[in-house]
Amino acid sequence: MELEEWLESMKLVLTRRTGRSDIEVTAGPYRSYDVRVSHKDCHPVVDFYSAMRWDPKRVNAALSYAVSMVRDWEATLAAHEKEMEVVRPHFERLQKIFSDYELRYTVQYGETHFVRVEREHGKTIVSFDLWPAMKEGDIQRLANYIREYAHKVAQSSGMAGADYW
Repeated sequence: MELEEWLESMKLVLTRRTGRSDIEVTAGPYRSYDVRVSHKDCHPVVDFYSAMRWDPKRVNAALSYAVSMVRDWEATLAAHEKEMEVVRPHFERLQKIFSDYELRYTVQYGETHFVRVEREHGKTIVSFDLWPAMKEGDIQRLANYIREYAHKVAQSSGMAGADYW
């Protein structure tokens, strides 16, 4: 079965099993997992590799998991929105501390609150996750880490590097 046919058949199965018509199943080689199941207006809730299409047991397990996640979309998104409200002030605080850097905040629904610190023509210096339970000490440790790593990058012939905290 060709990939496009397989994606369409997965969408039909998910639509039938969940009763929802707002499901998208997409593929793309630029992703860490190349197949994603998502709501038409939001980020993916399930992703996996297309190579699994040759193993019916794995496909059935993935579909069952996707069905459970799709059924809980509203609850999952509501919980995630609440987390975003708690995490955003942490990000804004770091933006103030590092006003001469560019901080990019990306949210992967149901997963992480991911931040990249960039400097020197958009090159990433450091990347990290924020979490709702962060305390003042966590923010200070993260700020110190960013300063230390940015200093290391500046010392190494001005070449920007990347690290993950």
